[in-house]
Amino acid sequence: MFSYDNSIIITAHSIWERGGGSTVKGLVNRIKLIFSNISLKRKILTIVLVSIFLISGVSLAGISVVSDAYLKLLQKTIANNLSYSATTISYYLSNIETMSGLMLSDSNIQSNLSDVRHSDNPRIRTEAYKKLSYTVLEYYQQYKPNFISYITLNNPDFITYSNFLGSRKTPEEIERSVLNAAHDGDGRPVWICDYGNEYGIFMGRLIKNIQSSNLEELGTLLVSIDLDGLMNSLNKGDPLYENPQYYIMTGDTIIYNDNPISATIHDQRKASAMRSYDIMNVDGHRYFVTEDVIPGIGWTYVCYLSYDPIFKSVSFVRTLSIVMIILSILLAIIFSESMISFISRHTQGLIRKMEAFSTDENAVIDSDYDYSSRRDEFGLLNRQFDSMAGKIRHLIQVNYVNELWKKDAQLKALETQINPHFLYNTLESVNWRAQVAGNMEISSMIESLGTLLRATLSNSTSHFDLKKELEIVTAYITIQKYRFEDRLEFSIHCDEALYNAQIPKMCIQPLVENSINYGLEESTELCSIEITIEHQQESGSLMVLVKNDGSLFEECLLEKLRSQEIRPHGFGIGLINIDERIKLMFGKEYGLTLYNDQEWAVARIHMPYITDQEEIVC
Repeated sequence: MFSYDNSIIITAHSIWERGGGSTVKGLVNRIKLIFSNISLKRKILTIVLVSIFLISGVSLAGISVVSDAYLKLLQKTIANNLSYSATTISYYLSNIETMSGLMLSDSNIQSNLSDVRHSDNPRIRTEAYKKLSYTVLEYYQQYKPNFISYITLNNPDFITYSNFLGSRKTPEEIERSVLNAAHDGDGRPVWICDYGNEYGIFMGRLIKNIQSSNLEELGTLLVSIDLDGLMNSLNKGDPLYENPQYYIMTGDTIIYNDNPISATIHDQRKASAMRSYDIMNVDGHRYFVTEDVIPGIGWTYVCYLSYDPIFKSVSFVRTLSIVMIILSILLAIIFSESMISFISRHTQGLIRKMEAFSTDENAVIDSDYDYSSRRDEFGLLNRQFDSMAGKIRHLIQVNYVNELWKKDAQLKALETQINPHFLYNTLESVNWRAQVAGNMEISSMIESLGTLLRATLSNSTSHFDLKKELEIVTAYITIQKYRFEDRLEFSIHCDEALYNAQIPKMCIQPLVENSINYGLEESTELCSIEITIEHQQESGSLMVLVKNDGSLFEECLLEKLRSQEIRPHGFGIGLINIDERIKLMFGKEYGLTLYNDQEWAVARIHMPYITDQEEIVC
């Protein structure tokens, strides 16, 4: 079989030798560009139409030399009955399968079937039944032109009908067999063809809860198709045909026939190696028989009509017509193969991306084709898949962070199980003894420690106003000043108008503690710590700067802590905690930034300026 690229190269090379190489090359490139940007539906339609036109054109050229009768009877029968009728049947059945898929994933059907299954409330169940009835009827009215007799939606509690009277024509044992087959299909569309002549064909499909992890069964969809109506809608009314007859089979079993002679033709067909069309003798009469596989379904479709009126003409042109038809089929196969190969390359590429992502969601597959400018379905699918993969990676990361917060909360809950009132009362007793003894320094330290404990052990809120947060910082500094005395200089620069700003709980004190830890405990020099708080009117942001000298931040410290290039421990964990809490509360555009400004180490908190507690996302 020739590939698409080779056939194009051979054709272009032959014309190039005639002196039109550059023109042909430009034309070929233009055709490729146009074909690349049309929709998938038009791609497939182009393949089918070109194949049919090749067969029809070559057949017409040969048959028209001999007889108009051959043209009207044989060529029309082959071209129309072989391709159009089979395609029409496939179109209607594919529409029904598409409808079943839409109903399977329909949010109304999913939610109402789930309500019926899980709710004991009669009002909810009644409302669900009404909504299901309306939805089923809506699908029935929309897809009724596809020769649907009726639709039923079955669940253990009741059945929803699109057409109750129509469904009563079908025996219950047949419906039970369809439901059982659908259950065995486990969500796939299942076609039941055992009753084609009497009751038509049926499609069953199991409906599962796509929102649950175990895909629990919610119900079963049953669709009855009027096969007689479908077959009668084909080209029997066309005056070009002399009463064509049809039968459909799956494997070697006939599932529909509209004439007793079909069984005889079927037996002869099984006994002979039949081509796409053939002539058979039945009871002294000749019949022209064509067959094809219905696309997408896999059933064999057979059409036959009386061949006696054109037998003499067919005998005369048989050799010529066969040769020309074979040539047209070969050309159609070559063309279809090349076009399908062109399309399948993109399909395989998308499949490889999906397989790689299913194995490792962080895998990045390099494609040898740029889909960003493609306007057809392949471009849309690749862009949507890439977008979906990015969102999934984001969700995985968010869930991972939430799990860390959950574990951190559990640990803190265990650490704070000591009764806070016991600690407060003990500190009050110590404070009282210190005051009695006249030791006001110890009394001041104990009062500051009590303030810190009340703030850290309080679980009533996840945020403070700025004034309370600064009181906590002041209490902490009071304790540290008794420890470091003149080595510690501390100042706060903040307009009192900002005191009602809402900020995350305990987000400034850990930064001050970090400054003391690295600026004083690891040095014997004087350390200055400054807190500057500003309201940026234009952006509506609140900036909190905690600066200290005597130490500097390592470059890209937060990023290294997150990637574990530097092992987070102690204050490192606290810095990450502050940044993550701010991002979770206000969004990823806010957070903590660490940098150095000459001899100062600066920790900057960027958050929105909010004064209403209800605007804080806890």
